[in-house]
Amino acid sequence: STGTHILVSLKCGHLFGQLCIEKWLSTRFTCPQCNGTSKKSDIRPIYAKSICAIDNDERDDALRLLEAEKNKRNHLEKLHLKTSMQCQMFASENVSMRKKIMELENRIKASEHMRSSFATVQGHGCFTFARSVFISAEKKALAFHCDPFSGMIAVSKKFEDFSNHFGILKISSIDSSHHEFVHLHYNQIRDVAFDPHGNTTLLSCSKNKDIKLTCLKSNNTVISYQAPKDCWTCNWSLANNHQISCGLQNGEVMIFDIRNTKEVNEIISPISGPQKCPVVSVVSIPSPGESGNEGLLVSTLQGISYYKRDKDNKFAGELLDTPSGALSSVSYEHERSQILASYKPNTKFPKERHVLMGLNFESMSKASVNIVHTFEGGSNQHLRSRSCLIKCPDDDNHLLVCAGDQSTNSVRIWSTKDMKQLQSWDTRKEDGPIIAMGPHRALGVDYICALTNQRLTQFKWLYTKSRFAEASSAFSVSR
Repeated sequence: STGTHILVSLKCGHLFGQLCIEKWLSTRFTCPQCNGTSKKSDIRPIYAKSICAIDNDERDDALRLLEAEKNKRNHLEKLHLKTSMQCQMFASENVSMRKKIMELENRIKASEHMRSSFATVQGHGCFTFARSVFISAEKKALAFHCDPFSGMIAVSKKFEDFSNHFGILKISSIDSSHHEFVHLHYNQIRDVAFDPHGNTTLLSCSKNKDIKLTCLKSNNTVISYQAPKDCWTCNWSLANNHQISCGLQNGEVMIFDIRNTKEVNEIISPISGPQKCPVVSVVSIPSPGESGNEGLLVSTLQGISYYKRDKDNKFAGELLDTPSGALSSVSYEHERSQILASYKPNTKFPKERHVLMGLNFESMSKASVNIVHTFEGGSNQHLRSRSCLIKCPDDDNHLLVCAGDQSTNSVRIWSTKDMKQLQSWDTRKEDGPIIAMGPHRALGVDYICALTNQRLTQFKWLYTKSRFAEASSAFSVSR
């Protein structure tokens, strides 16, 4: 408080020693602490009874150590974050590599089994494993269809991140690793079908009574209809570009004209039998020489009916004389007018039956069937399975019957040329039973697809030498 170095303050209130602040203000005119304007005349002495000097070295050292610890902690946190991201990346790569290894093992196994199961029928080609695409971890895949124009495959599935989001997985025929999920419905999708006239429009129906048309170029719903009962199957008319049909749980078939977006055009009631027997298949059969006219082959779980428009332009039908039993699927080959009806095993017939029948048109409105051959399948069918009847890629003069065998988890192929089994091969047991078979053609190559609740597997047709050059030449010309 006395002497030449007493305690003083500036007008801003900051405290200094007198000698120190006078020396400072001789060259500068600001407060050393707040940088406020100051001069020597602003110096005011502070009188205190006693002054105690405190050593701040320990505090300063502690602050320096704290700052160093903070820097070290920040560095470790950044290192931990980087390491965690690397671990996640390695874990993802590990899962991906495991999937690839499983795919390769499955491919080797399928190829070895298929090589050992080739039929020794002279002049036949054969199917071989091509690729496999994982669809759904929740085992919610149920139906698929292939677009003959774009080669795109649409597989119904549930979106794993949402409890009530169902849609389709778009799979490219050029690059099967390219997938895209498109949300369509809020309940399980029963059936899907591409527009056969080439508009990349997908028709779908679901258990929540929704029927939708979706443009898969933009992934936007174009038209939506509501059915009175759960939908089981849907299809496009081959005679009328604007007509679609949907089979319901109660046996009715709803006919829509997509130019009318508000209401149903016609409802076809069951001919006879139980009124609540679900429709499993609706097939459009164009009438030869009749532009815009068609017949409908409607199949329920208990029988097959043929419908034709009467003089009032309404569908009238008759029940065809087909084998008895619980139908699981019906496929139709248009050029040869042949039906493949697949039946579940029962007490009378302990094995699956795939019955090949000819559809005969006795008059403009009357039709009948004759049984050509019955192919025996497996001993059980826990889930409803769809078989298919396709034209043999190697020989246009006969057809191939393709079906899944749920009792042995295998695919079986029969030839209608000699009514013998052409091929059979096992599928992965962990993927579950086969629930649908269907043809696919992309980039000049013919495939048969097998769908389980989890996976879609494609098998490529290998031509015989006599047809390989012909197929290659046709593909070159089409390109």
